Amino acid sequence: MKLFPPVLLHYYITRLCNCRCTFCDIPGEGKDDEIRFADPQQVIHNLAQAKKLHIPFVDFTGGEPLLHPQLAELLRYAKKLGLRTSVTTNCLLYPQQAYTLKGLVDFLHFSLDALDESLHNHIRGNNVYSAVMHSIDLARELGEAPDLLYTVTNENIAELEPLAEFARQMRLILIVNPVFIKPALANRNLPLLEQFNRHPNVYLNRAFLRLRSRGGNSVSHPRCRAVSSTLVISPDNHILLPCYHFCRDKLPVPAGFAEIFTSKTWREYRSMQGRFNFCAGCTINCYFDPSFLYASDCYLLESLAAKARYALTKYIHHKFHYPDKSGARLRAAEIAGIINRRKNRLIHAD
Repeated sequence: MKLFPPVLLHYYITRLCNCRCTFCDIPGEGKDDEIRFADPQQVIHNLAQAKKLHIPFVDFTGGEPLLHPQLAELLRYAKKLGLRTSVTTNCLLYPQQAYTLKGLVDFLHFSLDALDESLHNHIRGNNVYSAVMHSIDLARELGEAPDLLYTVTNENIAELEPLAEFARQMRLILIVNPVFIKPALANRNLPLLEQFNRHPNVYLNRAFLRLRSRGGNSVSHPRCRAVSSTLVISPDNHILLPCYHFCRDKLPVPAGFAEIFTSKTWREYRSMQGRFNFCAGCTINCYFDPSFLYASDCYLLESLAAKARYALTKYIHHKFHYPDKSGARLRAAEIAGIINRRKNRLIHAD
């Protein structure tokens, strides 16, 4: 059987974070003696190895990746290699780093979980809402087109419609990411997600909705390809298997990545991907999104269709159908305020 290289390098460059999100436990996982930041020279070496293996995408993640003091340097090197880069940020540090990061991130994601300021700050565990609004304005002034990453939970499901309208008016894309930790998103809320699946400014992989409606990953017929599709590296330069969230093994990163795929441990985990007891019912989107590309079935077709809609909206529709008229635009906070007031009037009218 031909071995295809992973499509994605998930690089955890730090576990530190300046937020305490209600759905995330990464900042609480660290130990006092844990390495705070990935060593830049190790990262650069590993990026070069990823390029040799034809891994096309690298996601610099954490924690809050903007806390890493050499993030711009790492991004610049990844771009030099021709890798496609992605960064997700809570935006607290983006205004200070926006000019340095300009043009270095292919897929820039700003976390926005509610258009209601108090709810978003509550979910994020910090007063971050105003920084997100400012970051949206600043990024667009610099010619960037950030996506809005909406982690949808049972607590903020009602924010889907106003956030979709906000994305439409801002000419941005809202990426809907259903929460996967307990309490997971209730099945009763899935029809609402399905309703917005065809919204022109909303990215929601329908293959993922199908997986959720079927109860998540099945260990008897697994759809997860986390080991095959994604290479996960920790700040202390270890490969995490089978994935970050259910890590059971840590392999030191070898001098050459090719050694990884010939190792007995990696091959054992690849043969068991999606079949462990803890894999039952799993719906971790960041692993299934690339996993859908590793089998020929309905999930693959639906995932490709979702990505085609994303590309059409972001690179064609927004760019050519709505030419930028910066002098006539309202600020992000002003548009959010208008949508929130309209929503409140409807609530009171009911």
